[in-house]
Amino acid sequence: MNDFYNENNNFIEPDAINPTINSNTEEVCEPTHIWNTDDFQREKSCTELSAVRHSFKGNGKKMNFKKYIAIAVAASIVNMAALGGLFAVGYSLGSGKIGSASKANVIANLSQSNPDTPSAQQTVNLGSELTTVEISKKVGPAVVGITSTINNVISFFNTSTTSEGTGSGIIISADGYIVTNNHVIDGASAVKVTLNTGSEYEAKVIGSDSRTDLAVLKIKPDETLTVATLGDSSQIQVGERAIAIGNPLGMEFFGSVTQGIISAVNRSITVDNRTMSVIQTDAAINEGNSGGALVNAYGQIIGINSVKIASSSVEGMGFAIPISEAKPIIEDLINHGYVKGRPVLGISARDVTRDMASRQGWPLGVQVMSTQVGSGAEIAGLQQGDIITKADGKEVKSFDDLTKIKDAHKPGDVMQFEVYKYETGLTKKVSVKLTEERPE
Repeated sequence: MNDFYNENNNFIEPDAINPTINSNTEEVCEPTHIWNTDDFQREKSCTELSAVRHSFKGNGKKMNFKKYIAIAVAASIVNMAALGGLFAVGYSLGSGKIGSASKANVIANLSQSNPDTPSAQQTVNLGSELTTVEISKKVGPAVVGITSTINNVISFFNTSTTSEGTGSGIIISADGYIVTNNHVIDGASAVKVTLNTGSEYEAKVIGSDSRTDLAVLKIKPDETLTVATLGDSSQIQVGERAIAIGNPLGMEFFGSVTQGIISAVNRSITVDNRTMSVIQTDAAINEGNSGGALVNAYGQIIGINSVKIASSSVEGMGFAIPISEAKPIIEDLINHGYVKGRPVLGISARDVTRDMASRQGWPLGVQVMSTQVGSGAEIAGLQQGDIITKADGKEVKSFDDLTKIKDAHKPGDVMQFEVYKYETGLTKKVSVKLTEERPE
């Protein structure tokens, strides 16, 4: 359970409602970060762009069901003959390379704790650079298609609908572990994996993490899988060649390969109120590429494609999760189903803005909206309406401030707070023991 979220404030600045319109009524398209979901829309106005985030629109596309009512969509029939021909071409590129053959080996690969394990793929840059054709043959068969089925109920009509969204994934072990983006499988009632051979398998979600946008799936293959070699993204440099492999716009364009360079490293972007450190590339990354591979010149995975900037005025700005940062997350998801060691207070909260403080006579800080049953916050006596003004002696003016201070701790640590008590109007010192964040 995440600690914090922003509630809707009672007062909204008029300029914040539509920041894309200037005083001359000329529309200004601001770059918008969106997940690379299966979206066939070629161009959108600024107003429409703000609604694209986390959406699968039209045929086979997932909608953001927290904000929008699910609408039943008729699925068009895929030309299976053409698709089969595409898979046949993919199969001819090669399959059957042996990689990590067990959970133990893939964990050793991820942690690099036992680089001498014979069946574990090595993660160092060895040998000469490969041509793009060689990279496509080596890595292409390790990139899969993922189809997520989402069941929804429209309560107004008391009817249910089913929608599908597509993305990509990367095979990281010969016994069927696959890494992808969390947003590709989030909310899915069923997940299907399609190999470049055309084979389809039902997949089990082993674990997922919305904070890093990573997820691990498992299939039970009855054929030999091609396993991707994981590289070291901490060693990449701006200007290096980068190849993206995935399924843009869905399975119809399965296994597409695009090439560019590394445009920037350690780029910080914010998506859905989460700040991510990512690799920037100009290799074309489109909707449906989510979870696919960003590959270096040695045929090693250096990133997991995740985000793009959606704007008619922007081209060649895609982003990938660095594989070196993803490895420990993937390892935890395989071993535990969640990311271990994250401290949690056990509250949901909102910022107290200057306007709210002025109108209500409150101090600036973070206001508790609810506490999780059995959490350290509840045990310490934090209640709805209380305002946290200091944490460990440092001023807290936003939930971002509080999160940064909290994340410097580990589960079991005790944090010291100064809290404005809503019921009494008095400031009180409160000690809260942090617990470990677990999936709900």
